Amino acid sequence: MHVQFLILVFGLNLHALTAFPNGQVTQACMSMTPEHGTNLSSSLEPPYTVTSDASSYTDGQVITVTLQANNTGFKGFLLQARDEEGPVGTFTLIGNNSQLLSCGTEGSAVSHNSRDVKSTIVAQWKAPNSNNTDIHFRATFVQNVSLFWVGVQSHPVRFLPTNPPNVTASPPNMTVSTTKVTVSTTKVTVSTPNRTSPSISLTWCLFFLPLLAII
Repeated sequence: MHVQFLILVFGLNLHALTAFPNGQVTQACMSMTPEHGTNLSSSLEPPYTVTSDASSYTDGQVITVTLQANNTGFKGFLLQARDEEGPVGTFTLIGNNSQLLSCGTEGSAVSHNSRDVKSTIVAQWKAPNSNNTDIHFRATFVQNVSLFWVGVQSHPVRFLPTNPPNVTASPPNMTVSTTKVTVSTTKVTVSTPNRTSPSISLTWCLFFLPLLAII
């Protein structure tokens, strides 16, 4: 019984030490956490970085992503581009020490394909053509079975829409009121006093003159 127990423990440890050397870690797509057991890296600064050659992107843009070891190399890794929902976009491999994984969609993640020590991994990521948001490139680095870092991420990469939402600028309603001006013309009648013609006055004088003589 004691010998069987030792064989069982040895077998479990051997499985842990050789877990996923081929990088087929699709079961860790969402958590990005290796199933290695105890992790000793929780209080240690990661000696690895994730960088991209762009700080913003548009629909369908291709971005180069680099995983870099500062001093100590890494044996395993898992790289994704993630928004708030999970992995987005697709990757293209550069070099022979990585492979594509399907984390929801084909080629949405990159992982190692051997246990060889690596110092640099380069891949290209292509953005989807719709429904894009701000993202981070995020990676898990495995130094050994009990020393790994989960979710080491790049600076945010902002999404810049190529076609901004349609904005219809309607001018403010302007009512131009016209004042109706009525120009009233006053009819002016110029009346001239009746004037007696000189000939008529002379006739009256001649008429009254004999009467005056009689008187």
